[in-house]
Amino acid sequence: MQTRTIYKWGSPDVEEKLPEHTLKFLEKQFPVDKEFKATLPKGELPLNSLKKSKISQTTLTKLKQIVGKDYVSLDDTSRARHSIGKFYTEIYKARFGEVSDVVDVVVSPKNEQEVIEIIAVANAGKIPVIPYGAGSTVTKALQAPKGGISLDLSRLNRIIEFNAIDSTVTVEAGVYGPVLEKHLNDRGYTCGHFPQSFEFSTVGGWIAAKGAGQASTGYGKIEDILLSLTAITPSGKFESKAYPAASIGPDLFRLFLGTEGSFGVITKATLKIRKYHPENSAKGSFIFKNFEKAVETMRDVMQAGFGKPHFFRIQDPEETDISFQMSGLHGGKEDLFLRFIGYKPMERSLMHIIVDGDPAYAKEVLKKIKKIAKRNGGFSTGESPVNKWLHQRYSSAYLRDYLMDEGIRIDTLETAVSWSNLHELWEKTRAYIKSHENTSCMVHISHAYENGANLYFIFLSPMGKKNEVTDFVKFHKGIIDSIHKHGGSLSHHHGIGRMLSPWMEQEVGKEGLRILSSVKKTFDPKGIMNPGGLLGLK
Repeated sequence: MQTRTIYKWGSPDVEEKLPEHTLKFLEKQFPVDKEFKATLPKGELPLNSLKKSKISQTTLTKLKQIVGKDYVSLDDTSRARHSIGKFYTEIYKARFGEVSDVVDVVVSPKNEQEVIEIIAVANAGKIPVIPYGAGSTVTKALQAPKGGISLDLSRLNRIIEFNAIDSTVTVEAGVYGPVLEKHLNDRGYTCGHFPQSFEFSTVGGWIAAKGAGQASTGYGKIEDILLSLTAITPSGKFESKAYPAASIGPDLFRLFLGTEGSFGVITKATLKIRKYHPENSAKGSFIFKNFEKAVETMRDVMQAGFGKPHFFRIQDPEETDISFQMSGLHGGKEDLFLRFIGYKPMERSLMHIIVDGDPAYAKEVLKKIKKIAKRNGGFSTGESPVNKWLHQRYSSAYLRDYLMDEGIRIDTLETAVSWSNLHELWEKTRAYIKSHENTSCMVHISHAYENGANLYFIFLSPMGKKNEVTDFVKFHKGIIDSIHKHGGSLSHHHGIGRMLSPWMEQEVGKEGLRILSSVKKTFDPKGIMNPGGLLGLK
């Protein structure tokens, strides 16, 4: 089995490619050693032999009795696919046929009762269990250093109840984003949660990673959308109620937000939904002479009190410039005109805006944003940049595989930061990234709040001929250290997993980590749920 079928992003039938002018720009920007590029595997290598499964025949028999023999998989391809996500080193190693820290077996239950029975078998035998949604994690949360069971929840895919009176929808955890959104759109509603992984992510995954969608400025992150959930833990079944609000002690269901399967298995959730008529949306874009004025505009809007966009995005100067280069606009009439009126390459910054809701509300909010943008030197560039971005908002994820085929390393890190710390963090972390040879650093803000925003760093450079994984790990650690040193959170919406777990004590403190460990011990006394360093837990 070729390794590309294991690590590839998205649909197996889709392979995004770049136009010729973009490829020429990349070849110039990121010169890759030709000899290395010629030998770099593009996914055609076979998978190396995996560690032999440690699951006993007795346990296999029990699992098959619960779900049926067709839903218990021991083959290497299934085990490998369920043991890696989309973190850079995972994908790079998989190109060479290497997938380590694999699960012993993949089990696919069809309902909550089967999940309960599987957890009971695993708990009795002290067998690790790793819940699996759609595999799009970027935090190494699917790696299985202790082996065990990958609990594939894709068959828990029912939409249980659409409730227009309460504006809620109740679904099983394995429902994919597009399936849920179509169901809601057909009834005039939206969930409002659109991560870039939307097409290949599940409701359970959104909750487990504590994710954010591209329209979270208006609709909120998943913790703002989630009303209640059901989770199966080794200690029993936890189920909360979908109250609009309550004062009955801490919101216990929130303990499962962001835990990435380390406390239990999320099986069901009730989410808020909103009425949605896309034809009412108001769109606009502006280009500013610098990043500082774009950020000032965003902050002014978020703190003004007249409403806020649902989708609010700023590209920093390098991301704006690379967008011009890759879209073929560089040197064109629009580019030359902008330069002429003072919006210069590698200084200018592009902003995108979409306001949803009632048409009068959407128009009024956009009108007031335009006024603030104009006051800060923003030049209106109309709806076209927004529409172009929307067209490729999900397909751009496929380009990572293509860029790696060309020998170009690309990865991301994101953080949340207060307005007062944002510019220093942006400058210092960019400086660290740019200090590495032939490295570009694109940064955007895609989630804004009254008190601050996120910064999303995308870094590109040629792959090294030697020690690529070791060099990347060292470089990546330096970026995380810079972000944390300058006031940024370890993560804004990707989660922690095993990737960021070494920094967890710095982030939450010894007492915070002790509390997390105590909660885990309550739900999971034998430590079977996604063990091996996840979230900094032992």
